[in-house]
Amino acid sequence: MFPFIETALAAIFVILLLLFITVSGNMRANGRTVERVERKLDLVINHLGIKGLPADGIPLDILAEIDRCIWSDRRIEAIKLYRQATGATLADAKAWVDQRSASY
Repeated sequence: MFPFIETALAAIFVILLLLFITVSGNMRANGRTVERVERKLDLVINHLGIKGLPADGIPLDILAEIDRCIWSDRRIEAIKLYRQATGATLADAKAWVDQRSASY
């Protein structure tokens, strides 16, 4: 009926398809780059002998959650997480969280 519209739609479809192929290729390349960087970082960490625990002996994922609680002004939750991770007393945990929050 309208050959111009059909041709335009076909051209748009081809352009979108090429764009998708280009973007997905770049995403795969970026993913491979990130994987290479992570492997290199793991090699450096292993070479330096870093075990994945900070000096306080708290796993890094829990420490990150404690930091998020401190930044969000949820100190009670941060104290609870610290106590669960270390078995510290309430007073010791509160002092540790207060000291950590003062360093920010």
